[in-house]
Amino acid sequence: MNAVPELDLLRLEGLVSSYGVGELIRYWPASAGIENSNYFLSTVRGGMEQHYVLTLLEQPPNAGGGFVPLLDTCVAAGLPVPAVIRDLRGLPFGELDGKPALLCPRLPGRHVFNPTLRQVEALGRFLARFHRATGGGAEEPGRKLPDYPRDLRWLERRAAECAGYVGFDSASLMTDARTEIADALSRRDVAGLPRGPIHGDLFRDNVLFNEWGLTGVLDFHHASHGFLVYDLAVAANDWCTEADGVLDPERTLALLRAYHRLRPLTRAELWFFPVFALYGALAFWTSRLVVALEKRRGKPVRANNPEEFERIVRHHRAHFFYLDERLLEVG
Repeated sequence: MNAVPELDLLRLEGLVSSYGVGELIRYWPASAGIENSNYFLSTVRGGMEQHYVLTLLEQPPNAGGGFVPLLDTCVAAGLPVPAVIRDLRGLPFGELDGKPALLCPRLPGRHVFNPTLRQVEALGRFLARFHRATGGGAEEPGRKLPDYPRDLRWLERRAAECAGYVGFDSASLMTDARTEIADALSRRDVAGLPRGPIHGDLFRDNVLFNEWGLTGVLDFHHASHGFLVYDLAVAANDWCTEADGVLDPERTLALLRAYHRLRPLTRAELWFFPVFALYGALAFWTSRLVVALEKRRGKPVRANNPEEFERIVRHHRAHFFYLDERLLEVG
């Protein structure tokens, strides 16, 4: 894991003062992110200590100009997401060490790595509320979110980059999975599935819980416009999968049922959920392979284990996860 770089204290104090959130009393690294650097800050204002998260964007968010309006829409809907603080000029982005800086209140809670059924259900409810809340207002004219970037062309291009890194069996698995996904995405009924803003990266390390429930969802930097069921599939691959890559039926149904109660899934979404689970697994397997290659070439990056998602892809290819509509009370 890469160390989060130290900050120049005088420059950091200047940045904090530009937001009018009080006097900086301490800061410390929050995490060594793959793409961005995060810091916890504590300030004092009016005798009260307040806590924030400062994010330095090492690269622009995929959401582009729609990133801040998307979060604003979520906050207005009462969703537990970071509220972007504007500086005294009303601007959402500051600058530190030549990098765009974003300041948000620190949300309570902690990450969970062995989620309970209740926590999985809470995630499903959040996703449904998120998809309902952002169906229109988050995509203002000129601020429309870009389409999901890991499309078929991306998968093909990245697979070619990894061709010399994986063995024959793994390369064949990637090709077969990509062919199955391409066949599905070419269908007219798939093209007509509900779309809208998606988080795109709803892993366990992007969600916070306390003893009362879900308290925060983080990292909307990968937000884009895509199939809503894809967001569910990405979440299921991380929250509902065993170590051997097997999708656990009980947790998966808990996720889908909780979501369905607030934003009913169509029959087509249920039918094509397995292929979107395969799509999500292949996309993250490929992206992790790309990062692992960069690390192998000496680039100072943090790389997650690609084999985790290779196992998931292999399982999805070998076992069709059948969803009976009656289990979700689809009429």
